[in-house]
Amino acid sequence: MNQIMRRLRCGGPIHPMGVGRAESKLPILRGIMPVRSTLIRRLAVGTRRSAALAVLLGALAFSGAGTARAQDNCGDSEGVSELQGAGFPVDLGAVRAFYELVDQPCVWDAASAITLIAAIESASDHGLDPALFHADELGRSTASSLFLTPAARDVLLTDGALKYAAAVAHGLSAPETPRDERAADAHPLGAEINSLAAALSRGDVAAWLDSLAPKVPGYERLKAALSSYRAIAEAGGWESLPPDLRLRPKKKSPFVIDLRRRLAMEGDLTRDDGGPVYDESVRAAVLRFQERNGLRADGKLDVKTIERLNVSAAERVAQISLNMERWRVDGRDLPPARVEVNVPDATAVLFRDGGPVLKMNAVVGAPGHDTPVLRSTINMVVVNPPWNIPRSIIQNEIKPILKRNPNYLTENRMYWSGDQLIQEPGPHNALGRIKFEFPNRFSVYLHDTPSRRLFTDPERAQSHGCVRLERPLDLAEALLQGDPEWSREAIEQAIREGETVRIALPEPTAVVISYRTAFVEEDGLVQFRPDIYGLDTQLTLALSLKVAALRSQAAVQ
Repeated sequence: MNQIMRRLRCGGPIHPMGVGRAESKLPILRGIMPVRSTLIRRLAVGTRRSAALAVLLGALAFSGAGTARAQDNCGDSEGVSELQGAGFPVDLGAVRAFYELVDQPCVWDAASAITLIAAIESASDHGLDPALFHADELGRSTASSLFLTPAARDVLLTDGALKYAAAVAHGLSAPETPRDERAADAHPLGAEINSLAAALSRGDVAAWLDSLAPKVPGYERLKAALSSYRAIAEAGGWESLPPDLRLRPKKKSPFVIDLRRRLAMEGDLTRDDGGPVYDESVRAAVLRFQERNGLRADGKLDVKTIERLNVSAAERVAQISLNMERWRVDGRDLPPARVEVNVPDATAVLFRDGGPVLKMNAVVGAPGHDTPVLRSTINMVVVNPPWNIPRSIIQNEIKPILKRNPNYLTENRMYWSGDQLIQEPGPHNALGRIKFEFPNRFSVYLHDTPSRRLFTDPERAQSHGCVRLERPLDLAEALLQGDPEWSREAIEQAIREGETVRIALPEPTAVVISYRTAFVEEDGLVQFRPDIYGLDTQLTLALSLKVAALRSQAAVQ
């Protein structure tokens, strides 16, 4: 025992043949020093367990924080080469930058390592694979890790911490800062390198880890939903219904029992008598499911409703994970005052102090005329706007119409000004009576429309790319509240007079156009929407490529 303890204090390797295989109930010690964890498991079996553990814990604290630092240069190439030789992909540039910054050898004491490993092993709570951050190697005594030197273990902890921090704080798919936009000697993980070094110096890795994920309700609610749906998926999920199934309220069918079971899985059916009748409780549950999935809510089991019911629990887990990734990439610093459009949901919401105060339906771009994801600032409200018709619409839509109807321009109050076709302001104008301008390279904006019927359609991706608003007058009133000259009555009077009026906002307001196919409302209802532009598919591919790089030597720089 004395010989073992001396070797532990010196950070020296211990041959695994000298260690027993007895199991233990001490998960928090797994993987900090793999050989030492095995020793603890061996000593934990016997009548003198408590005394032995006390001695070993003291040795771990001493050797993990002390003499290993004195003997090993953890930032040198030998430690990294050891990991590479064992098949561990390590970001050499990040590791070197970190150890150059701290300017000392091994920096991970036992307590900090335990805290990090616990976080990495819980990466799936964020929709991330713990294996990307060396969870398998750090979290259990694998054959490969038994022979790692303290230097290599320290490097592995550092590499895992930096990769975990970057993924949780900014997203796996986030583009790196171009080299010409950062200092010549700066690393893409510079922020993570600096913050990790500071946390280790303070001895407060737990607070650093807690600060990484977005602290916004949208992300935190999705995280809770992910936990629920993963539990359903791991339990086997739900069975699909026949795609041609047709059930009607008050009718009896053995398939109603299957439908009840399916609706109960996501909580849409809260009261279930198990009967075969499509009664009011089933109809109400179908209605609730339809509302959560952006379908026409009529309580009838139609083809589209069955299609959504047959999306598997595993697919929902993936969909939630993708949308958590979007929050990490672009959702952590949303302005508390903003107009936010969610394209798949086809809604627009005005936020004040971070909370919603006005919500309305919207019409967004049809596939092929995608409404872009962007951030900008609304600086102008235009009353009675003219419409400068885009060239693509002139070429693809208006010119073919003119061949059939030469009077089309006159009938729709359009005229040429040079080579620009313009539609006069008025009730017939495609932009309606109010337009909200914000600078952007896509030439899109928010606006009113004379075509009101589309706002009641559950599938509202039907515009040329701009966003049509259901309640533009209410939004104009809210954005102009700081200007005493522009009350609601004044805006309505300007509309009646018919002249084009441009009104600068007293306080320019952020506008955010986002793309979220899974989200959770304030009432806790988990909402899903179709991937109308295929951006979920694109993000899945981007993440797959990133994961492949992290799992291979391609991640080593």
